[in-house]
Formats: sequence, C-alpha cells, structure tokens
Amino acid sequence: MLDSPIEEIKSRLSITEVLQDYVQLKKAGTNFKAVCPFHSEKSPSFIVSPAKQIWHCFGCGLGGDIFEFIKLIENVEFSEALKILADRAGVELRKPTAEQIQVGEKRDVLYEINDQAAEYFVKVLWESNAGSEALAYLKKRGLTDQTIKHWQLGFAPDDFHYLEDFLTKSFDKKDIELAGLIIKSDKDSSYFDRFHDRVMFPIINLHGQVVGFTGRLLHDKPNTGKYVNSPETPIYNKSQVIYGLYQGKNLIRKENRAILVEGNMDVIACHQVGFTQTVATSGTALTQQQLIVLKRLCENLIFAFDSDAAGSNATKRALELALNAGFNVKIANLAGAKDPDELIKRGIGLWEKAVEGAVSFIDFFFDQTFSKHNVQTVEGKREATKELAPLIFRMTDPVTKAHYIRKLANNINVAETAIWDIISKLSVPKQIRTKQQDRTHKTRREVLEDQVLGLSLLNKANQHLTQFSSADFSQDKRELFESLIKQEPIPAKLTELVELLSFAAEMDMKEQQLDAKAELARVSSEFKKMVLKQRMVDLANKISNAEHLKDKNLVAELSKEYVLLSSQMKNF
Repeated sequence: MLDSPIEEIKSRLSITEVLQDYVQLKKAGTNFKAVCPFHSEKSPSFIVSPAKQIWHCFGCGLGGDIFEFIKLIENVEFSEALKILADRAGVELRKPTAEQIQVGEKRDVLYEINDQAAEYFVKVLWESNAGSEALAYLKKRGLTDQTIKHWQLGFAPDDFHYLEDFLTKSFDKKDIELAGLIIKSDKDSSYFDRFHDRVMFPIINLHGQVVGFTGRLLHDKPNTGKYVNSPETPIYNKSQVIYGLYQGKNLIRKENRAILVEGNMDVIACHQVGFTQTVATSGTALTQQQLIVLKRLCENLIFAFDSDAAGSNATKRALELALNAGFNVKIANLAGAKDPDELIKRGIGLWEKAVEGAVSFIDFFFDQTFSKHNVQTVEGKREATKELAPLIFRMTDPVTKAHYIRKLANNINVAETAIWDIISKLSVPKQIRTKQQDRTHKTRREVLEDQVLGLSLLNKANQHLTQFSSADFSQDKRELFESLIKQEPIPAKLTELVELLSFAAEMDMKEQQLDAKAELARVSSEFKKMVLKQRMVDLANKISNAEHLKDKNLVAELSKEYVLLSSQMKNF
C-alpha cells in the first residue's frame, strides 16, 4: 500500500486508460494526441504523455494529471474527482476530508435513493397487478423481456404515496425530495410522489449511476403531460446528461459517430436491433454541454429526429450548435415514418438504409427546401435563400461553400454574386458566440507565465527571469520562480508542476518547430509588456484615488513611477 491514496490511484490507473473514456487518443510518437475537449478546435493540440502521466493543451493552456482532468471534464471539485478515480482504481479512501464528507455523502445518498427507486419501479412492473398493463404496453411497443430488463424500465403505480412509503423506510423525506422523487404539498407539510401511472425510464450518467427518471403516462388524462422528467438536482443536470450514452459509448468511440434521436423509446428500439451508437437528449433540446460530452467520443453525428415540423425545427437548432462545435453532420431520411421507432417496426432494413444513406446536412435541407417552395416566384426564391444561406455560411471549407453557393444560385436562377453578397453579411448568432467565450481556458497572461517558466526550465537558464519579480507570477508559481531566480534546488513538492511546465514547453517547441532559446526571449518580452501594462493600470487607479484624497505628494510620487513605466513600455 502506498502512503498516499492519490499516489496509489495513479499507480493503478494509466492516464491513457482514464482519458480515452472522454477523448479519442491517437498515437503520436511516444505520446498521444487528441482534439481538446475543453475548447473548440479542428487540429488536435491536446497532448498526453504516458511516461510522465500528464496532459497539456497548447490551444487553451490547460494541463495537469488525471485528477485535474476529471475535475474539469466532470465539473467537480477535487474531492469528487478523487472519489471517482478511487472507485475506478479500487482504492479505499480511509480518511476522507471534511469537504469529502459534506459533499460526497450527500451525493451518495441521492445516488442510493435513485437506485432504490429504480429497483422499486422495476419490481412493480414485473411483480404487481398494477404493473401488468404497463408491461403489456412495453411488449406491444416491440420490446423484448431482455431489453426491458437491460434498460431497467419500470412502472410508477397510480397512487400518490407508494414510492414515498417505500423510500421513507430507509431515507429522510427531505433527501427524497432533493432527489426529485417526491414533492412537498403547498397546503401542509405532507409529501406526494412526483411520478404516478407512468412507465419509468431511468436516466443513467456516464458512470452507470441512476441520476433521474423520465415518466411516460400510461393512461391519457386531461391537463396532464405525456412525459414528466426529474427536476434538476445536485446529481442531475439535464443540459449535460445524454440518454443512452452509458450503454452506447463504446460503439460510438469505435465507429467515431453517434446517431442522435429525440425520444427514449427511439433509443431503446435502435439499441435492440444493434444500433447501440444511438443516443437522445434527456428531457431538453440539444445543448452545447451535451455536444461537448459527445465530442469527447466522436467527430460525426447523424441526426434522426422526428419527421414532423417540430422535428425539423429541432434539427435546425441542433445543427447550428453541432456545426459550431466542429462536428461533421449528416441527416437520416426517415422515409415518411414519424420517428426511428416507427421506421424500425416497418423493417430493420429500412432503418439501416436510412442510417447508412444519411446525407450531408446541406443536401438534406436543399431537398427539403425546394420541395416546399416554388422557386419560380420571387417569394419562393427569397424564402429558399433565407433558409439555405445561413447553412452555407456555416460551412468552413471554401471549395464546398462555393459549390453550394453555385448550386443555390442555379436552382433559383439568380447571379452567384447575389448569394455571395447575402452570405458575406451573415454572422454567427450572438448566443453561439457567447457560449464559445464562456468555455474554460487560461488567459493569455497565464499561458505566458507558464511558457516563461517552462522554457526557462527547458533551457536550464534564468537570465530572462531577472527582469521579473515574484509578484508578477501567480501565487502557485511564485515559489518555483524564486527557486529558479536564486538557482536553488527546487522543492520536491513542486515536482509535478515542474514536470508539467517542462513537458508543455518541450512539446510546444517540437509541435511548432521552434527554437527554445529564441522562443524564451520572445515570450519573456511579451509577458514583460503585459506585466508593465497591468502595473500602469494599477498605478493609474492609485493616482486617481490620491487625487480624490487631495494628497499632492502621493500624486507626484505615483506619477513619477507611472512616467518611468511609460518609458520602459517604449522598448516593446
């Protein structure tokens, strides 16, 4: 047994073993490369070193070990990342921290509540009179016993307290409410079940844990929605969870493609006939977060949304997001069927033909647009252009874009220049740009300080560091700076930081075929300029405060320092 659970976990789990569940790793010499899951890019700049057990992205500047990766990719604190990796490695965490106890135990309780609820719904479906009709309904929908059991499908009886009575034998009602399974009455302090008279579909996260449910009404009732989903909880984020991904992730990664459908039944029907790369959104429209999760596993998507007007609109909304995320998108033609489930019932071969014959999104919408608009009229030409121009604009390859501009111009019989003019005035929607900007990444200053330290380590030289002070660096890198500037032995506790910075610098030089000494001089100069600018901003604020206090001596002193910094800036 190693002294530290962290070291024991690292000794049992290779970094490639962990990361390949989230990104597509491709061999690159002694290392591996991948498209970064933390920012949008087309050329892979995410490097993994099996020898050093670290990773680094040259695009966004992020990097670290397996714990840092899990923290970022799962959006959790270190304590939760530690537990995730400990469970995977089979390491017992004997001495959890206070934070682990506070956060981890509550989440564990919620997982346990959902797990027992799922078992309860399954038991009701198979072993009660109340569930017999629901079981018959599922079989009528074409599902086998094996499929029903594999997906843990169940039934919530038409009663307001069955699940509450079952779960309160083991759990506190407040925790059951927090899990989203019971609701507190507005009239008094009593509770009632959220789901009743519904076929239950457990929602499972990427680690195989039940985090929520979708309930499908068995008997139609007035003013009652056909589907009800669990609310947002500490363990269930609708914008991130993808239905069927846990069951389908292996084939998605292997085939480098996912089939995206609308409904839970569509997913299950597809899996039953062998298309286990099929997934669906979980009670929400497709989100940017879900696409980020999918991007870790594949680069290609096939949309097979419902064929009605709502499905067409959903396809267009999802397409915009998917293209923005860098996916290659095709669309399956359901040949008049309402949804994939119906098409499969008509014949598995028809569904297979729809998937394998899926066409580029632009060809699909060209056919759809010209089938509904009379482009012999001015109005028809205008509407066709209005629908197709934004899609052509989203295409990045110039040859492909030019091809479809010509095709649109020929089909509506107008000059190509007119289409080019329209497309040149388009832009990415504001909400898409905002989401791009919100993604996790290091600031330019953080990237530069990493490069200055990393290249100094790589070159085994500190001459460029003499122009800086420790205050110019982030708190977590000041001790390393002091060791380098004083040419003292680097403390052992900084070993991982040194390895990461050195690795990032070494790989960056190889990837870009740069000279390490020349690059150190360049990034040091850029970093110094940024430091000076920040100092000048800080001084300007201090001068303003001094003027407000009418402290003439302080104003004069600070102004003198500001002029000195201004003269230094002229050297850059």
